[in-house]
Amino acid sequence: MKKSLNLTFVLVFVLCCGLTFISCGKSKQDNGTPAKKKNSSSSESSSSSYDFPDFSYKEINGGNEYEISASPYLLVNHMKDSSKDIVISVVIPSTYNGKPVTAIGANAFEAANMITKVTIPDSVTVIDKSAFSGCYALNSVILGSATTKIGDHAFHGCKSLNSINAPKTLTYLGDYAFSGCSNLQSAIAIPDAVTNSLKGTFYGCSKLTSVIIGTGVPKIDVEAFAGSGIISIVIPGNVKSIEDQAFRGCNELTGVTIEDNGVTNIEGGINGGAFRDCSKLKMIVFGNRLEYIGRQAFQSCTGLESITFPASLITIDKDAFSGCSALVNIKFENCAASIGESVFENCSKLKDVDLGDHLVRISAYAFNNCTRIAEITLPASLQYLGGPSMPPFYGCNRPIVKVKKLSSPPQSWAIGWNYDCGTVYWGQ
Repeated sequence: MKKSLNLTFVLVFVLCCGLTFISCGKSKQDNGTPAKKKNSSSSESSSSSYDFPDFSYKEINGGNEYEISASPYLLVNHMKDSSKDIVISVVIPSTYNGKPVTAIGANAFEAANMITKVTIPDSVTVIDKSAFSGCYALNSVILGSATTKIGDHAFHGCKSLNSINAPKTLTYLGDYAFSGCSNLQSAIAIPDAVTNSLKGTFYGCSKLTSVIIGTGVPKIDVEAFAGSGIISIVIPGNVKSIEDQAFRGCNELTGVTIEDNGVTNIEGGINGGAFRDCSKLKMIVFGNRLEYIGRQAFQSCTGLESITFPASLITIDKDAFSGCSALVNIKFENCAASIGESVFENCSKLKDVDLGDHLVRISAYAFNNCTRIAEITLPASLQYLGGPSMPPFYGCNRPIVKVKKLSSPPQSWAIGWNYDCGTVYWGQ
């Protein structure tokens, strides 16, 4: 009997020790720090609470600062119950362990679809690449006043985001940083301190109607505003080129003004064009430095009515204005330019053409099917006109042609250049 009683006491003692050990283990996280009772920076629409940290920290800059990311617990445990509609408002802390939090890491909150709002403190200067990419429920971001970098794809695909404040301290606005933010609709002012090109930065921002470009941007890069809702834009003199597809498919764009001493190149491509398919574009002012208009640059801009080309122009490449069906008049301000193949093809309303006195080349099919041109005057400066079996005025209902000063075609003009033309008058 006495032996049985002693055995019972031993078993009770062991059980108590085990419970004490389990209790102590639960009071610590994996890294040995006390577990939090509840995250104070998160608000949940369900009644559930999770006893896990929201953030992970990495020492940077010699251990004097911290870079922050979402803890795996934030991404796993807040989403583990799919039957509950859980949303989170994240407040990034300004310090950790007595040191400043200065960066949000690459891919830090990528695809954290439960996040609806992010508040970033003044201590943070860097938002690294893809930091919030794919956070499609994110509708509000408050940037700190000291942010200098928004990395590539930082907010890509945040389709609920409706506004963003760009602090004056910003120096880098990344490639495709806000691409796919289809609900972004606040006016954007790009700070003067931003000195990189804007590659795809606002691609697909279909509700974005107004952007002011700062004085530090050197060029508007590929797809910068393609598919956006911009209504009109002024390109300042510091911008020297507009790259292929930069404004392609901007269906609400009605006016573009390029300031003097600025853009020299408007680029294009086989399947691109800087302003291709901007169907409501009615007016463009080129400025006094434009030298090159690329292939298909303004193709199918069906609202464009009038164009004046500056004296600085050197080349208009193939198909640049083809399909501009509302274009009525064009004027060349005495520029020694070359007009490429099919540049004005199918401009069915074009009737007033002033080529100036210094044009050097008109290539094959340049005015193909411009059926309303009744008369056109060619300058004596033309070094080349047409192409074998590909006359520049084919399909123009036999317009009258007047040639300034010359009494006969130069040898450099193609044979049959005037095929499908009416009477040719020399020495005008």
